[in-house]
This record gives sequence, structure tokens and C-alpha cells, in this order.
Amino acid sequence: MKTRKEGSLVVCFALVVCLAVALGSCARTSDLRDVQDRAQQALQKADEALEEAQSAKTTAVDASGQAKAATAAAQRAKDASTRAEEAAARAEQAARDAENYARKAEAIFMKLMKK
Repeated sequence: MKTRKEGSLVVCFALVVCLAVALGSCARTSDLRDVQDRAQQALQKADEALEEAQSAKTTAVDASGQAKAATAAAQRAKDASTRAEEAAARAEQAARDAENYARKAEAIFMKLMKK
């Protein structure tokens, strides 16, 4: 009987020790709250990063549109400059032609005056 009683005590003691180990290894409520808080903060930071990324994307799209508009304006200015240079060259040629015609007219006038 004594052996049976001691055996029961040993088994009960072993169960109590196992139960204590099992309960001690479980997470406490405060630990779970800490993990939940950290997860919530991580989600909040991820949401903020997403908003900033979307804002940056919008800004990039706007900047791209402005860059395209500036490129088009620069091309139009370059084309206008080319046309102005061509017009200036034609005007110089017309001025040279006019001077030549004026000299010829003056020469003809002088010949007529001598007669």
C-alpha cells in the first residue's frame, strides 16, 4: 500500500510539474497584447508607406507630363529658330539682290545722264 501511495504521489507530482511547465511556457495576455500592438504598428507604417508611394507616383506622373510638354515646347522653339534663320538668310540674299539692282539702276541712270 505504501508503494501504491508513493506511486500516486509521484504521478501527481509529475502531473503538477508538467502542468506548471506547460502553463509557464504559454504566452501571457500581456505578451499577446504586445505582439498585437507591434503588428498594428507595422500595418500602420505599411499603410503610410503605401500612401507616400502613391503620392510619389502621382508626382512622377505629373512631372513626366510636364517634361513631355517642355520637350514639345523646346522642339517648337527649335523649329521656329530654324525657320527664323532661313528667313534671315533669304532676307540677306534679297538685300544683296536689291543692292545689285540698285547699282545696275544707278549705272544705267548715269549712262543716260551722260548722253
